Amino acid sequence: MLLLAGFALKAQCTSPEGWDGRQYGRLCYNDIQALYDGREIDRDVFPYVHGELRTDPETSLVGGAIEYPVLTGIFMWATGLLVNDFNDYLRVSALLLAPFALATAALLARMTARRALMWAAAPALALYAFHNWDLLAVCAAVVAIWMWWRDRHVAAAVAIGVGAVLKLYPLLLLAPLVLYVLSRSGLRRASRVAGAGVGTMVAFNLPFALINFDGWWATYEFHSNRTGNYDSIWTLGWPSLSAETLNLITLGLTAAFCLGALAWGWWKREGSIYPFLPVAGALVAAFLLWNKVHSPQYTLWILPFFVLLRVRVGWWIAYSLVDLAVYVGVFRWFYEYLYESKDFTFFKKLMIAGVWGRAVVLLALYVVFLRARPALERFLSQPPDNVGGVGDRLSAQARSS
Repeated sequence: MLLLAGFALKAQCTSPEGWDGRQYGRLCYNDIQALYDGREIDRDVFPYVHGELRTDPETSLVGGAIEYPVLTGIFMWATGLLVNDFNDYLRVSALLLAPFALATAALLARMTARRALMWAAAPALALYAFHNWDLLAVCAAVVAIWMWWRDRHVAAAVAIGVGAVLKLYPLLLLAPLVLYVLSRSGLRRASRVAGAGVGTMVAFNLPFALINFDGWWATYEFHSNRTGNYDSIWTLGWPSLSAETLNLITLGLTAAFCLGALAWGWWKREGSIYPFLPVAGALVAAFLLWNKVHSPQYTLWILPFFVLLRVRVGWWIAYSLVDLAVYVGVFRWFYEYLYESKDFTFFKKLMIAGVWGRAVVLLALYVVFLRARPALERFLSQPPDNVGGVGDRLSAQARSS
């Protein structure tokens, strides 16, 4: 139902008039339509191989360069071959993305039963399912966790590698996965897992880098040149920071928090087994907290961890509320600023409150996730395919605690 609601929300932006302000006023803005001609998808330009980043007179991606990794770019291009205008591009993209949301829900339900409703019934699913292409990467990340649960660690690393070639964030799961395997099976096995994840990334990226390095690298150079976006603590709190300074600060803070979580997990491992899921959730929370660009749909990244970890539902509600405040505040303020020449309105204040509220909740979730136990016990007496996997070990821990 929420997918239908999400499509109904975004479908308000389908009109023969094109861009007319309703995108902000009706809260139906989506990157899918905005980038249809903005990234030359309307011209069927194959991504990356002829692309480049131009900086004069302003920074722009041209010739098929795209700000997303290669598999997302190919998905965008291939979908564009099926349509002739940006309205149909949204419709067909939604049709192709919906199965990834359903697959994510099915895997979460298989691992956690009713807790999967915190994915399937999340307001964010309606807001962001068809906002961008993040459902592809989220599904890959959940597949990786599913594979970990089934004790198929190399396959989990491959899924992480695939996810990182859709959006980079699933790569955050690789380090805790490797440490989990190291704690359980030793260095040789852990090296194989690390190699599978990195090798998958290289296999997808290398052809594009060899054909046109500049077109492939433009994705990452584009982001390095960006400053914080509107709904960022950095723009609100320190708007004068240059891109170079902001890169150093955000990279340093993210690295410190990630290393801290990884070290904490090693110190707190139970029965010598590394806490993969709590650390993975904390890494995603840290990345969202400190990243200079916090696009609205990034909320989808963290949602599965509310399902997979035993955290109080109040945290899910709190995050949903501050996220909704940011979403409504940002786009309604855009409309007032651009079409009514108003600035410091109620909706801008709502956005500001939501941004800082979201930062506080993410900082708390970093700690909450690290201290949480996996929410997989329901299925542990019947591990999938009788593999005697992580389910049995967690079940034993739960009974003894």
